[in-house]
Amino acid sequence: MQKTVTQEQRAAGASAKALENTGLWMIVLGLVLHLENLSNGLGLATEMPGRELLVLVGVPAVWLKYAVGGQLLLGYPTGRVENLFERRLVVALFVVYTVGAGLLLVTKTPVPQCADWCGPSPVQIVADAGLYIGIRSTLVVITVALAGVVLTLLTRRMVRSSPRQRNVLGFMIVTAGATVLLIAASHVLLLAVYGGAGGGTTGQQVSLAAGWVAVAALPGAFLVGLLRERLAFASVGSLVGKLEQVSADRVEAELGTTLRDPSLRVAFPTDNGLLDVEGRPHEVPSDGSVSVTPLGDPPVAVLVHDPELCENRELLDAAATAARLALDNARLHAEVRAQLAEVRASRQRITAAADAERQRLERDLHDGAQQRLLGVGLALGALRTGLAAEDRDLVDELEQELRAAIGELRDLAHGIRPAVLTDQGLPAAVAGLIRRSGNRVTLDTCLTQRLDPSIEAAAYYVVSEALQNIAKHTAGAGGRVRLVHQAGLLVLDVADDGPGGASMRTGNGLRGLADRVEAVGGRFQIQSAPGHGTLIRAELPCG
Repeated sequence: MQKTVTQEQRAAGASAKALENTGLWMIVLGLVLHLENLSNGLGLATEMPGRELLVLVGVPAVWLKYAVGGQLLLGYPTGRVENLFERRLVVALFVVYTVGAGLLLVTKTPVPQCADWCGPSPVQIVADAGLYIGIRSTLVVITVALAGVVLTLLTRRMVRSSPRQRNVLGFMIVTAGATVLLIAASHVLLLAVYGGAGGGTTGQQVSLAAGWVAVAALPGAFLVGLLRERLAFASVGSLVGKLEQVSADRVEAELGTTLRDPSLRVAFPTDNGLLDVEGRPHEVPSDGSVSVTPLGDPPVAVLVHDPELCENRELLDAAATAARLALDNARLHAEVRAQLAEVRASRQRITAAADAERQRLERDLHDGAQQRLLGVGLALGALRTGLAAEDRDLVDELEQELRAAIGELRDLAHGIRPAVLTDQGLPAAVAGLIRRSGNRVTLDTCLTQRLDPSIEAAAYYVVSEALQNIAKHTAGAGGRVRLVHQAGLLVLDVADDGPGGASMRTGNGLRGLADRVEAVGGRFQIQSAPGHGTLIRAELPCG
């Protein structure tokens, strides 16, 4: 338990550090944008005092904002760039834009379209408007290319991340893509104005508008991400009301929706390990891909969730507290389902053991007592040749009795478990049943492969009991047996044209068949309206 607390404290500290790092870079971005606005965005007059200083800091600010934006995007949401390649890319962004801004400062030359406010640089070395526009165009191309690399890295990160992280990164990537398009459009329009191909004042205004929208998009995306996390707390308040109206197996889904973690799973500790909400055993991956949060001491449940959720411990605790009663209810349902599953498994084991014992008895009778009786018959035949006529009559009587005993023994062995079912499969065994029944029964089957022995045995005894009922209660009536493999099930139908009226309440035979079918995980149905014949259907799982 102490280990879990330490992890939670570490996660909380990391979350606070992430907010601090992101906040510092947002302040830097705001400062850069402010410097850009003072020097360029307001269109300061060329004769304004102090303008030279604003140009010296404003021109680098125009381009360094993209480097800061790259740092924010690649560091989202922790505020730190963890990958070595990405860190090098951020360094490259600052270097490229610092060098590019220096080149623009030494070549900054006014063009006719903005001669009244975009005067020369105070550190101008080369007075060549064409060179200035060329350098600026090159920086635009580099910006779009580097932005494409950043977007590719973010997309790759989203594909490899957990479902909860995808929800966070998806909106940021879309916003970043729109920002890149707006930035490119802004610079293209401004370059067109400088080159004399734009729309003059209108082109400048559209360029500035596109630039400001692009500038506002990135902080806006961060704000939306922050609000989404905060709004998650508001959804916790409605969680209690939702859980009062949903079934126990929906608690997990509602918690996952509230915590914005589609991968969240709820498990319940028992003496035999963890159970999921369906009552099945649950194994927690040991590869570190998930975090486990126990609820209560001792825990009544554990949440298996995205590790990133540990960074928002307050939200996790609030949702767990709100769902405490529903989780208790879900735990009881899971335990009951686990007990029912164990009962079904126990019935299947008992049935399988009984079938195995029947098969053993059949083989013992066939290979033991039956073979000995056949040996006695051969001995009697050899003895007859050396006896007088009156003694041979006695041997004949003994041979008849012996053949009758062997026949009865074979019938007994066949009733326990017919050898043909073991050796040749269900279709051949059912065909043998139909031949011996003496009724007008047709067989329709398209089974092409052997089934599990317990499934074949259950189907065989259903057909055997149904044919006996036809012979006993509907003498002279026709019947149909159908065996088909359908959607992972062996569907068995036995129908007759008799008077109907059969019911599991009137005898133990049909009730016993239903128990046998259900013991192997199947379903047993009977339709027998008076005057409309009887249909017995068994649906048995067969993979």
